[in-house]
Amino acid sequence: MIMLENAGAPARIDHPVTEGGPLPIDMAAVRRIAEETRAALSEACRAAGIPDDSDWLAERVRPEYESYQAFVAELRHDCDPDHVPFIPKLCAEALGDDARTNRALVGDQQLDEPFFHHGDLIVKGHLDVAAPFVVTGSLTVEGCMQDCGPDSVVAVGGDMTTRAVHTDGEMYVGGDIEAEIVYGYYNDNTLQAGTIRARLVIEDEHATIADVEAETHFDLDDFQQGLGDGVQERLRELLVDEVFSNEEDEDEEQLDQTLLFARLREGENVFRTAGAGSD
Repeated sequence: MIMLENAGAPARIDHPVTEGGPLPIDMAAVRRIAEETRAALSEACRAAGIPDDSDWLAERVRPEYESYQAFVAELRHDCDPDHVPFIPKLCAEALGDDARTNRALVGDQQLDEPFFHHGDLIVKGHLDVAAPFVVTGSLTVEGCMQDCGPDSVVAVGGDMTTRAVHTDGEMYVGGDIEAEIVYGYYNDNTLQAGTIRARLVIEDEHATIADVEAETHFDLDDFQQGLGDGVQERLRELLVDEVFSNEEDEDEEQLDQTLLFARLREGENVFRTAGAGSD
């Protein structure tokens, strides 16, 4: 059961989105907006002289769904990185600004069922996502944010602010990501955002489609599963000893992402020195 806050008054509910259960969906409105979007995509393809692949959007809204949760649940079966960004935009336009609400989930959250919220969302704790997760507005996580691919698909229409992000699934953020650490792991999915601002960004076999403004950034070519030239030495200068370990077949200790995020989740410092702009 999840605690929600709304207008300053916490209320305990059985469903993670609204007091009344799954949010009903107006499929006629969704289909109308999807067709307008599809037509615009088709025209853009024609103007650019590239193949028109916009029919996927019509197929996406063809079934009858009873709720937005059921609609976003289908991201399990269609997490094409080119398609995911359209889902929060489509939902937001169908619902309109008047239906937006700002909510807070109180405490650590483990989300194993499809989740949808129209508006801004605050999580007052850690957020672990193991299912399709769509927020049309901005997402603030006061602890750490972690997904679980391939079960999860995360789509946030606005900005994401959190202490740290660990992603090995498909993650789309329409705005910017602000964090201390952003760690992308595994090569089956992508991380998309406008700009990522962090002290440390690591692309560990995980493609990142974003502008990156970081004090230290290891891209795919740099990191090479931690074996890139000088990577471990630079990490040693940056991070505390407690986040390094060695496997039985390794001669030297290397960054251990499990130890790193365990320490972050405990609220302990992982950097040797304060970052730029710190007091």
